[in-house]
Amino acid sequence: MIKILKKTVTLVFLLLLGSPMVSSAQELDTEVRPSWWASLLTTPLFDAPATGEILPDGWTVVGGPATFEFKTTAKGQLEVHGYGSAPRNAFLTSPDTYGDFLLEFDVLINKDGGNSGVQIRSTIDGPRMFGYQIEIDPSDRAWSAGLYDEGRRGWLASLQDNVDARDAFAPGDWNHYKILAIGPRIRTWINDVPAVDHLDFVDAQGRFGFQVHSGKCDVRWRNIRIADLGKRTEVTLLDASQHDGFRITPENGLSSQDGGWSVNPEGVRLESVNPISDVPSVLTITSTVGQGLLFIEMGDVINGPGYSLKIPAPLGSADTPGVIRILRFADRLQVLVDNVPLVPGPPDISGDLPLSLSCSLDTDAVIHRISIDLPSKRESMWIKKIQESWSDRTGTVSPGP
Repeated sequence: MIKILKKTVTLVFLLLLGSPMVSSAQELDTEVRPSWWASLLTTPLFDAPATGEILPDGWTVVGGPATFEFKTTAKGQLEVHGYGSAPRNAFLTSPDTYGDFLLEFDVLINKDGGNSGVQIRSTIDGPRMFGYQIEIDPSDRAWSAGLYDEGRRGWLASLQDNVDARDAFAPGDWNHYKILAIGPRIRTWINDVPAVDHLDFVDAQGRFGFQVHSGKCDVRWRNIRIADLGKRTEVTLLDASQHDGFRITPENGLSSQDGGWSVNPEGVRLESVNPISDVPSVLTITSTVGQGLLFIEMGDVINGPGYSLKIPAPLGSADTPGVIRILRFADRLQVLVDNVPLVPGPPDISGDLPLSLSCSLDTDAVIHRISIDLPSKRESMWIKKIQESWSDRTGTVSPGP
């Protein structure tokens, strides 16, 4: 299960799901799809330092002090040895920032080797680094591959309830990590055992950092490789100044209001000019509903495939609008309202889906903003390639998760 950001306010709402229409090819398809990212080509994240240099080109050490040594083994593998005993964490930090990626590496740390981790999508602030950290934990707690927010919120996804992942890590031996960050979804594996599957909307990009923890720490990494999928782009479909991303019926169905568009109490329908592509994305609708109902439809809810949902008032307030997010992944659709997941969620349907919004009569609502974050051309092209290969093979179009 994907873990969601905790929220202290209870949200009460109704959900209406349309019946998805499934083709006979889909009904008969029982073969397990490969993950779309499983055959990504990875390359070294950095090369060994040139002769006479202490660190790889562009890389720096933040915090510490700590020592990072580099050597190439007889098998041609680059190995990084980090160690130290300092009052402050140290990080070997990348010169570049990354958005979506698959990162793999092997790590070795002894039972008494201290604590370590790898920062992803992180930021440097003076002598500190903060952001998402993938844990390296040889202690009895064994939360290796858990997700921690360094310098900010603390644990986001521990391994407290994942016994299989805790048992998968072997102190004193080489352990293989796999980290997949696609949009707000961060997944980790330790020695091919699933560890974390978490959603978080704080950071979409940032630097890498290899940690030597404060106090005694002695850790080694090797085979550090990445498939860089590029940075995502946010496309605005509607905001306070325009609604060019939609066809409006009737034409006077929206009227400008501070910070958004007020819906006509006689009813209105917004239909997207372009469909929502079948790629990992997050459609975000920011709206305030004082009374009435807001309807959202994706796909063809009559003939299929498609689904519909309705969000009743109240949603948001004059000071803080509500946020509806529709997340598309290869293995699922998911809807969050103010970070609370709809249960049951929408059906898992594939293909490019048209989007429409409408309101019941006498609805008092303001639509403030509609946007979608889309993967890079590189990532989209790769997904399309896998979709086409799977379609040629089975007649369906969706790759695995």
